[in-house]
Amino acid sequence: MTTRKRKSKVEYVNIPIPRPLYERLSKALENTGYRSVTEYIIFLIRKSLPDLESSDVRRRLKALGYLPEES
Repeated sequence: MTTRKRKSKVEYVNIPIPRPLYERLSKALENTGYRSVTEYIIFLIRKSLPDLESSDVRRRLKALGYLPEES
């Protein structure tokens, strides 16, 4: 009997964007290697999220008095 690790199924949500923007992005992504607009948007979010999260951490540390307030 062999045991295989099962990958947990990822749930997705829909995020509406204006159709003209979607169509523009779809056209711009042609021949770039991205398989879809969704794949590109996920790439952008993953790339930007650490910066957003670290900004939130800095804000919290300032509020707690661990970092000086900016002038």
